Amino acid sequence: MVEMNNNSNKFQNKLPEGAAIAVLIVSSDKTQLMQFQGDKKAWPVYLTIGNISKDVCRQPSTHATILVGYLPVVKLHCYTEATCSLNGYHLFHACMSKIFDCLVKAGNEGVEMVCADGYMQKVYPILTAYVADYPEQCLVACCNENWCLCCAVDPDNQGSPLDSLFQGVSATLHVLEDHKCDKDPKHFDNEGLRAIYTPFWANLPHCNIFSCFTPDLLHQLHKGVFKDHLVEWCTSLIGASELDARFKAMAGCPGLQHFKGISGVLQWTGTEHKEMQKVFLGVLAGAISWEVYAVTCALIDFIYYTQFQSHTTKSLDALEKCLATFHQHKNILIKLGVCEHFNIPKLHSILHYINAIRALGSTDGYNLESPECLHIEFTKEGYHSSNKCDYLEQMALWLQRREAMWI
Repeated sequence: MVEMNNNSNKFQNKLPEGAAIAVLIVSSDKTQLMQFQGDKKAWPVYLTIGNISKDVCRQPSTHATILVGYLPVVKLHCYTEATCSLNGYHLFHACMSKIFDCLVKAGNEGVEMVCADGYMQKVYPILTAYVADYPEQCLVACCNENWCLCCAVDPDNQGSPLDSLFQGVSATLHVLEDHKCDKDPKHFDNEGLRAIYTPFWANLPHCNIFSCFTPDLLHQLHKGVFKDHLVEWCTSLIGASELDARFKAMAGCPGLQHFKGISGVLQWTGTEHKEMQKVFLGVLAGAISWEVYAVTCALIDFIYYTQFQSHTTKSLDALEKCLATFHQHKNILIKLGVCEHFNIPKLHSILHYINAIRALGSTDGYNLESPECLHIEFTKEGYHSSNKCDYLEQMALWLQRREAMWI
């Protein structure tokens, strides 16, 4: 198994005897409260710790993950269209600062707690992982979309497997401070930053927010790399009707979903994306050149390797080999006129998966599908129990009563 965050291990060695780190895993995800009508939404923030087993954390009924607050979902019509987005950033960081302000003192001085063995121990809570989709990750990192959150690669070079410098908290805060003082450094624009001068993570001790961002299998791989790009490339090569015919012609098999065509469906679920991946190579066999097939096979293999519940150096080497094969043969898609370039943030983000797995562990421990399950218990049930007016306050009261019964 890969160890949980090398930085936490280094900090653990600096602590006095008997002290321990509480590895905090935070997730936030905006969700729709009503189905098929209305625009009422909730924006919950969840918290769990890294020393709880993954199978326990993934079960909402175990209460291993708690709700720490609801962020405001407002349209900010009082601002102009040009300033609305930036003020939304300010509102987000102001609210998150209120929620996590207590972690500053606790992370620096520690908090005495009674542990499971019955002994008193000083615990240092450190924010180590932040689970969110790409737009919310950009919101947390104070940067524009289409920029990498982990490294300083130029947006026009995201299609190449380049080794770029990793983002640093102190350097980013220094650039923001210079911009605040009207020095207007070129790094502010070169790094795609937004004018958020007091991000909520600025004072969190021993926290590098840029290394806290976790891979998002659902949106980056299943929906992004596979459905939005790979399927579209292959559809352009062999045609939508031919691809549908090949899906229909696939022989049925227990455990495999049979598709009667995919071109007419506008919205797919994550489960359907995974089922398509199981038969996609068989569907394309004989219809595309060997180079395109190698690109497809490399991406499919990469998706499956990243879903391992535990990793070894051998599996991580296999991930690197898949990336090398993809970048070796990808230019065939440009030659065939399928795409113009590969400066795609989702394709670039998979370059950081190996480092993320080494630092934070296997991806099933922080999959974005977990917050989707938590929404049912922490947002949707509370909303449906309210009278739909001032519902956030009623949802919070409803949850407090539920928690009192659990205790």
